[in-house]
Amino acid sequence: MESPRLHRQNGGLKSAVTAYLLLTSVAFGIAGLMSRQHYGLSHEQTVVYYLGDEASGGMQMPKLYPQLLQTAHVHSFTMPLVFLSLWLGLHFTPLRPGWKKAIVAGGALSILIYNAAPFLLRYYSPHAASLFTVGGLGLFFFFFVPAGLILYETWIGFQTSATR
Repeated sequence: MESPRLHRQNGGLKSAVTAYLLLTSVAFGIAGLMSRQHYGLSHEQTVVYYLGDEASGGMQMPKLYPQLLQTAHVHSFTMPLVFLSLWLGLHFTPLRPGWKKAIVAGGALSILIYNAAPFLLRYYSPHAASLFTVGGLGLFFFFFVPAGLILYETWIGFQTSATR
């Protein structure tokens, strides 16, 4: 059985899918700006942000466990919901099942890495700051690639007979 195709749907659904993907893309951009504001997108500043900086006279205190939980709580609910919508959208593209599984696995792993990074940095090792880079790049890649595929399928349509 062939998967339903987005490019064959009515304009209202196409517009809704497009608006959703554009708005979530803006949200990802804002998240990147927020990260840049907090720790300048550098490992050194990320370590200072989470572990504090005694050299500056205690002006930067280490993040407390409740602060880490508060951040992780929000991300642990919102990230999977955003990615679930992408993964469901992939169902309507003629991408091979193996690629779909790889995109889902990559996105899920990126979410786990990014959510674990603050705890590992704070309580395990300052070297865990690199997990923000790995997880963040994964989040952007595993968001924008499927979003682009979904938008392409929505407005142009892939010329293939691949099935689910």
